[in-house]
Amino acid sequence: MMWMLLLSGGVFFTSANLLLRFCLGRIFSTRLSLADKFLITEKCVGSLQAVMATCAGGIIVQQCHNNIMTDTFWLTKAYAWFGLPYFIYDTWAIYNTHYYLNEPYMSSAAWKSKTVHFFKGNTAMIFHHVMLPLIFFPTILFLREDKGDYFVGLFYMVEAAIPFISLRFILAQLQFKDSAVYIISGLLMILVFFLARVCVFPFLYWKYSVFSGIPFLQVPFTLPIKCNIGCLILLVLQVYFLFLMIRGAFKVFYKMYQNKIKKLKKL
Repeated sequence: MMWMLLLSGGVFFTSANLLLRFCLGRIFSTRLSLADKFLITEKCVGSLQAVMATCAGGIIVQQCHNNIMTDTFWLTKAYAWFGLPYFIYDTWAIYNTHYYLNEPYMSSAAWKSKTVHFFKGNTAMIFHHVMLPLIFFPTILFLREDKGDYFVGLFYMVEAAIPFISLRFILAQLQFKDSAVYIISGLLMILVFFLARVCVFPFLYWKYSVFSGIPFLQVPFTLPIKCNIGCLILLVLQVYFLFLMIRGAFKVFYKMYQNKIKKLKKL
């Protein structure tokens, strides 16, 4: 069963990439560059995976809400096996995007130089794609002793922010940074990221406090230290990324304000 899910995931995400890139080539053969097609394809497939993970998480949470510690649902492990090949696929997709965005250098550089250039330009994503399969998936599949499916479902749902992040990358690549769609998508990205990736941690602790019947502030003292440390590290990272998003939004609005002032002065 697990080998079928692994194979299905690998075939599904790779096929989605190839099919979408083919469609973009047929529909926008002259309007999009090769780099545009690779980036749009990568981000769209990433968004598809995020929507699937969010839906799977929502179903798991719904099925396991009676007893959040012991309720189990088959989709918890099934989606982990199905989604695991995505990280291998996406590393390949990110490399293709990086190659065509930097084609003058990548097409002439030696293999070692191209590899270093790729790693330097995508350090955070590569780290994410290595650490998640090495830590998160073994925990889901083998180390939990079939406890806490509810919480795994919630962590699947943090992917809800990805489609908005991807849309921003696509709009930026297509030179739509000054458009209303870019600004609206940025604000939605910040809102969804805050709800899905920051608020999820206090929600986890609150849900456990309700389940166990202890005050919210006492929850950290009743959980294993490794759980608190893991959640703290993840929360700090998400807060940092949220700060970068908010700072970027302020820069956009400040630029718009400066442009408006300049136009008024000309009048």
